[in-house]
Amino acid sequence: MRRPLRDYQKIMLKYSLREVHPALFVQMRLGKTIVAIRSVKIRGSRKILVVAPYSALYGWSLELDLEREQVHGIVELYGTRNERLQALQDQYASSKWFLLNKEGHQVIPEIADYHFDTVIIDESTFIKGPKSTVTKFYIDNFRDANHRYILTGTPAPESELDYFCQLQFLDKSIWDEKNFWEFRHKHFAIINYTPYIKPDSSKYLMNTLAKHTFFLTRSDVKLGGRKVYEKRMVQITSKMRKIYEKIEKEFLLDYLDVQQETIYATTKYIWLRRLCGGFVDREFVSYAKIKELENLLEGELKNEQVVIIAHFVPEVKQIAKYFSKKYSVGMVYGGVSKRKRPEIYKAFQKGDLDLIVAQPVTIRHGVNLSASDTVVFYSSPEGGETREQVEDRVVNTAKNDSSLIIDLVCQDTIEEDLMKNLVRKEGKQAMMRKLVQRLQKKHNLL
Repeated sequence: MRRPLRDYQKIMLKYSLREVHPALFVQMRLGKTIVAIRSVKIRGSRKILVVAPYSALYGWSLELDLEREQVHGIVELYGTRNERLQALQDQYASSKWFLLNKEGHQVIPEIADYHFDTVIIDESTFIKGPKSTVTKFYIDNFRDANHRYILTGTPAPESELDYFCQLQFLDKSIWDEKNFWEFRHKHFAIINYTPYIKPDSSKYLMNTLAKHTFFLTRSDVKLGGRKVYEKRMVQITSKMRKIYEKIEKEFLLDYLDVQQETIYATTKYIWLRRLCGGFVDREFVSYAKIKELENLLEGELKNEQVVIIAHFVPEVKQIAKYFSKKYSVGMVYGGVSKRKRPEIYKAFQKGDLDLIVAQPVTIRHGVNLSASDTVVFYSSPEGGETREQVEDRVVNTAKNDSSLIIDLVCQDTIEEDLMKNLVRKEGKQAMMRKLVQRLQKKHNLL
């Protein structure tokens, strides 16, 4: 049977059909994929290209199957260059849906030579950077598509600047400025290398977003998925504190046989963050955070499935190694095959794994880990956008229970500063979204 749309999804669909080139900035689990599929079907598109991170394409395959679209042909453009080209050439005439991972254009740039009625970019923040080759490729190509969509589970990006390229992909006439650099120069002031939108330009930005985008969060529709945050402070040892202070003051990493000096603040920052995780460079030397994590797993989180997030690969491996003696553990980081990762996620969802330990960048898109209600950040990602996406992996809108987000934070270190910055970004994003929604209601744009 055809799956009924919820009331808020009907509003999303109405917007998607009203806009020639829609932008759905909608939190995960609210149905932006099914809405995009339905609107494309109503429009009668015959050739649709979906571009997304590899992990998100798995979700597209499931949704297309549920929508009975396999009868029209779904082509997954994976594999080697020859395999992808062969699939494209052989099945273009007879198939409707074509799924390509976001790096796929580098393997088969010929994809731009084929005509698609509709091009959908999911998790569209990967085209926010004006210098990246992927941004240039999609802005410069597919201009003959009748409809272009952008979808993202993050209702507001890191910076207002991130909107420009995404909306330019949709329609170059949306902005008054011809390119990103003109947009930045005209509307932003650069203070200490950080861009801040000028007061007089805020109205222009908000009005543009109100006219051309759709914002929606779970709180807007009062669905399940509420988050409860806890912070556990960790004391580093006196030995580690001495190493930390020497790095901070002298830019010198000095521990036993490890002696490194730097003039770069970025290198110092990485050393300090690794030290908070228990590492001197790549050598594991402190169990402070591991023990706090162990106390949680054997105490308040006993007998629960838990998602553990660690920023650095050595952290992921060390956590998995330590807890695999007592728990069944799945490990996901950059070195784990993308084809193997779905097997790990399925095992976790079935209850065959107690813990998943993952790098944030590997699970931020298209991954459902809602068998768990808890995410523990052994070390947090730095970007608010990535952070929000990772937290949402355990969210299930059908649950009444809240998701528990726990941060392990080393006291009196840069980790406390990182947490404060994330709170400021979240507040800024929420304010922007509410202002845009208020404008849309005022002008009856939805």
